[in-house]
This record gives sequence, C-alpha cells and structure tokens, in this order.
Amino acid sequence: MISRISKLNSLIAVLVAFSFAATLSGCQKVSVSRVSSKFGNVDQMCSEFVSHYLDSDSKTYASSQAKLRQDATPSLIKTMKNAGVLAKNDKELKVKTAQLAKIKVKPTVEIQKVEEGDLAPGGLIQATVTGEIKKGERPESFAYKLTLGLRKDTGKLVVVTITKL
Repeated sequence: MISRISKLNSLIAVLVAFSFAATLSGCQKVSVSRVSSKFGNVDQMCSEFVSHYLDSDSKTYASSQAKLRQDATPSLIKTMKNAGVLAKNDKELKVKTAQLAKIKVKPTVEIQKVEEGDLAPGGLIQATVTGEIKKGERPESFAYKLTLGLRKDTGKLVVVTITKL
C-alpha cells in the first residue's frame, strides 16, 4: 500500500513538473531527463531503442528484439510486427538471424545526437534521434522521431511511437 502511494506521489510530482516546465518554457526545449532519474533517462532510452531497432548483427539480433518488446507499448509492438521490424514468432526470429549471419560486412549503428523536444499532449515526451549506419565505405544517415510515456505498471519510460524522418 505504501509503495503504491509512493509511486503515485512520484508520478504526480513528475506530471506537475512536466506541466510546470511546459508552462514556463513556451516553445523552448524542455530537458525532461533532468526531472527525475528514477523514471529513466530520455537520451539513453532513445539511443538504445533506435540502436536495437536498427540492429542487423546476427549475434545481437535476438537480444535486440527482446529489448524492443520490453521497451515498447503493446500497440507499438503490433505496429513493428506488421512492419517486419519485430519477428512475429520464434521461427521467424531464427530465420531472420540465419539470414543476418550470411552478411559478411556487419553494419554498425552510431547514434550521433538525441534532441529532446517539447512535451506532447498528455505529457508525452518527444525526441529526435540522428546518426549513421556504417556499412562498408559509405555511411547511411538516419533520423527517427520517438514519443515516450510512462508505463502504468512500472512507472518507467516506454516508447509509444517511432517514426522515420
């Protein structure tokens, strides 16, 4: 009971801080990661999520898939499955891992910048992640916009949407 009240008080404090920060900042950037570290670090969450999202190394692919499922909302998991980003089952995961193992030059993902944006309606946090995928001689630039919220069950950060820019 005390733990539930403590979580509720913490959540209320964060929401009040978000509202206060949004009111004061107008169109300025709000650094939400400084509000409370116990909910998670926005920069770290975004960079890790995009790294797992783009992972195509057969040695880390399965763990990246598991991490994506852990850090995304159920609706985003469904969207990623439909888009072919997440394997729909273990058989599909094994097939994809075997395909990736045949690639000789392993691409690497380099996150260059995470820029936190203004708060979205409902207290959601927006961030843009940019970087490069290095495959051989030519790096490929990428940019993704993520929307984050707080999990109802744990109070930790969760990715609600990811959109390629």
